[in-house]
Amino acid sequence: MIALPVYNEEKVLKESVETLVAFLEKHRNYDWKIVIADNNSQDSTGDIGRNLSSRNPLIQYLNIPQKGLGIALKTSWAMADTDFVSYMDIDLSTSLEALILAIDLLVNGADIVTANRLDKRSVLKRCFKREIVSQCYNLLLKIGLGVRFHDAHCGFKTARRSVAQKLLPLIEDNGFFFAAELLFYAERLGYTIVEIPVTWNEDPNTKANIPKDAFDDLCGIFRLKFKNRLKAVDKQI
Repeated sequence: MIALPVYNEEKVLKESVETLVAFLEKHRNYDWKIVIADNNSQDSTGDIGRNLSSRNPLIQYLNIPQKGLGIALKTSWAMADTDFVSYMDIDLSTSLEALILAIDLLVNGADIVTANRLDKRSVLKRCFKREIVSQCYNLLLKIGLGVRFHDAHCGFKTARRSVAQKLLPLIEDNGFFFAAELLFYAERLGYTIVEIPVTWNEDPNTKANIPKDAFDDLCGIFRLKFKNRLKAVDKQI
């Protein structure tokens, strides 16, 4: 199952979903399901999503009455019945070939596969400012939490459903920090995380709010450092 979190994406939703469907139809060795996880959009995103769903049985439209990447993935992944769950940004910044590589890695034993834009083999097209912000943020994660993964926020992650659904109850954040929190708990609990290089093109119309996201990330790092839920997991074990 591929979750596509969206909020007010009427301009790109139809084209992106149709591009994804066309790609998946070339790889029918796997059974696919697409979930448009709509965070209560205020434009015509909902109408477009429902129309796409009515025309193709592979597509499901899901309305979530709350904004945030984290809540979109918590809701869609929790209801999944597929072997694997994934998500990607609706602008399809990450090349779709990464999806096939990720599924193959999961089939062969990985628990989580995540894109790593900082890998020297990755091919990137993004502005210098975003590059510096990304590198600084991931450095803060390493210093603050001692994590080993390299690129927490890239909008492409795939996991075994059974693993993802064990991790979801631990994750507090409902926004963009969800991705870092997912990898933090996965790493601490000993799950196998595989990072892959990707071709990635920055969306010039990104809705990212760097100051707000940076503040939220710092709060998230502080919380995981001093008040995470690992002790509760230890008691259950």
